[in-house]
Amino acid sequence: MIIGFDLMGSDRAPLSELHALEMLNEEPLCDLMVIGKGDYENDVQNLGFNFHLADDVVGMHEIPSVAVRQKKHSSQAILVDKLKKKEVDAIVSAGNTGAMLGFSMINLGLIEGIPKAGLAITVPTESGYAVMIDVGANIHPKTVDYFNYGLMGSAFAEIAFAKDRPRVALLNIGAESAKGDEIRQKAYQNLQSSALNFIGNIEGNDIMKGFADVIICDGFTGNVVLKFSEGMIDIIWHMLKDTVDAVMRRKFGQFLVRPAVQDLKAKFNYEEYGGGILLGVNGIVIICHGHSSPDALKNAIRLAKTCAEHNLVEEIRKRVVS
Repeated sequence: MIIGFDLMGSDRAPLSELHALEMLNEEPLCDLMVIGKGDYENDVQNLGFNFHLADDVVGMHEIPSVAVRQKKHSSQAILVDKLKKKEVDAIVSAGNTGAMLGFSMINLGLIEGIPKAGLAITVPTESGYAVMIDVGANIHPKTVDYFNYGLMGSAFAEIAFAKDRPRVALLNIGAESAKGDEIRQKAYQNLQSSALNFIGNIEGNDIMKGFADVIICDGFTGNVVLKFSEGMIDIIWHMLKDTVDAVMRRKFGQFLVRPAVQDLKAKFNYEEYGGGILLGVNGIVIICHGHSSPDALKNAIRLAKTCAEHNLVEEIRKRVVS
């Protein structure tokens, strides 16, 4: 099992990536092929990982369509090419999301029967984690895309969360079947008549309550929800931490409060799975946040390994054909 890893992707590249490699050196998960600028070849090799040179890097603020055309020797482009040639089993990058989507969809192609890919992420809930798809790959999905999101999200949830018949829900402005625009109403009908374990519409305030294992939405809405939830969790954590610090200054307060706070933080850690996965393309592509921590990058590599081991792409292809 070989995972391709972008050394130049994150906001703090290559520091965060090198730290993640140090962690993986102490706790090996799989073989890695690390793609990066030549300045860091010795650092990577000294940690015991294979290195492949990239002449260029796609910046976070570059226009994706321009980068895809002009930066064919960037770390992201090389990663995707290695996956296409089957020199690696999956790839992980915290680089420019739009460029990664472009390189992947153009060079890997889509699974036959899937007209649009969807970017799926894991969302912490009261009872574990749920999959949300799409969060940015397709802002104008058609009825068939919503169904395919449910199909692909279910396959991913079964592998990532070991869920049996994952509960699928459509994100909407109300629970009734007639809510939303015409496309969502038709999507509801298609999902209801399918073999998926469709439980109906879900509203935004129920996303984190654990009612559904797979939450389907358009890419625009999903991206807004993603950014809002991450920001909300961060703010609540900081506010809670300030309150707890005050309690901990009191005698014995830390012994009463600290375990509960640590447990809460772990439960709502959206970095547990490291990043999103681009579902629908012919390959396993994990896309991490630009601000990903070394721990998140390590978890993303673990997720890539799990999906590759369980042949996620073939599992999706089999379901589409059937």
